[in-house]
Amino acid sequence: MKYIFKTLCCLAALLSATVSCQKINSDEPTATDNVRISLVSPTPATKVIGDGTKAKIVYYTAFVNGKSVPTLCQTADLDANGQAILDLKLVKNVTYTFVFWAQTPAVTGQPEYYDLSTFYTDANVKVNYNVPANDDLRDAFCAVEEILVTGEIDKEVVLRRPFGQINFGASDYEMVKQLELHQGMTSEMTVSGVADIINILDGSVSNSGTTVPFEAIFTPTAIPTGEDEYITVQGVQYGYVGMNYVLASEIGETVSVKGKFVNRTSIWETEILPNVPIRRNHKTNIVGELFVEHGEIKIIIEPDFNTPDEDVTIN
Repeated sequence: MKYIFKTLCCLAALLSATVSCQKINSDEPTATDNVRISLVSPTPATKVIGDGTKAKIVYYTAFVNGKSVPTLCQTADLDANGQAILDLKLVKNVTYTFVFWAQTPAVTGQPEYYDLSTFYTDANVKVNYNVPANDDLRDAFCAVEEILVTGEIDKEVVLRRPFGQINFGASDYEMVKQLELHQGMTSEMTVSGVADIINILDGSVSNSGTTVPFEAIFTPTAIPTGEDEYITVQGVQYGYVGMNYVLASEIGETVSVKGKFVNRTSIWETEILPNVPIRRNHKTNIVGELFVEHGEIKIIIEPDFNTPDEDVTIN
């Protein structure tokens, strides 16, 4: 599905307490040309989770000579069809580096998924990981695009996830389901060694200053249900019991992952899984037996009867 965005009012007034834009040089050329930018997301998935439709608002700005342009500190909303158009007038013979960040709108009174306080000044976005697990509203998209204005431009820009998606799939899910233990089940996930800041200009990810591996803690939430009850990995179907998004680089890295699953009567936990690979806009699927324990029951037929015998004498 395409995401195409229109220009709205500058966000600087809305976020004046935390967001500011730097002025460009006053000696720039004054002639302008029309520029039309269409922002496009990847084709929607067939499942609900990760279908790419959760992003409803886009934050964007442009940098010239390393400085953010005040009049381009904007947001755009998607219409009912998931479309909008961004029409701009830009200075001719100037190269603009645009950055885009698309996400679900913040909910009043709820913790924000992302800190955009420095997005308009340095293109950084900080991720808040202490949020509920299995929340697809955290799905977000970003892009950077350099545009040299030499005349009227009609440009298409593809937005992609800055995240890797980590999933747990249970091969023994049907055994749990037969006992109705899946009802009311929640899952949580701890991921150690992740980055929590992305710079959209250069695509780099980093840690927000701590000297120890950053730990993302996703708190207990109901496991996926409905169309997302199962996940297919290499042609095999597994019970979909955990999903979370974490920042990842283009080349990828490794993290440590631990999963925990709880219902009204039982608790199941995985060991800490080290060296789990993650990569930007890729899925990492951790699949296998998550709920069963292997045991051995030995059956022996004892040929000897117990003693004493029960004797009955007939006179």
